[in-house]
Amino acid sequence: MAKIERNPPVDADAMDTFLKAADFALPNDFLDFFKKSDGAEIRTEDHYVLLWPIPEIIQLNEDYGVEEYAPGFFLFGSDGGGTAYAIEKATGFIFELPFIAMSKDEAIFKSKNFTDFIGLD
Repeated sequence: MAKIERNPPVDADAMDTFLKAADFALPNDFLDFFKKSDGAEIRTEDHYVLLWPIPEIIQLNEDYGVEEYAPGFFLFGSDGGGTAYAIEKATGFIFELPFIAMSKDEAIFKSKNFTDFIGLD
């Protein structure tokens, strides 16, 4: 069972800015989570996931060069180390990508949706 430490809800203006900057339709379960919690830390016995705050997500995607190295993906968090977590824009599926040598070829499928991903059962 996952232990989720949620941040306070996202500011409505920050969410509006984020939605205008996103270039694809974000999955509803992703948006529902982030409206209630502007990022979070999720821990299980085997996993750690840091969900980035909404105001930082667009900039971090730019900083990591996601469009250049892994087009079609959108990062939303990490394991606090060398692994990023991303939504595949075309499907809404969740993947794991390495920060170093990031590419579609290195993407590892994790879940069909965000809700299942954060459950980490």
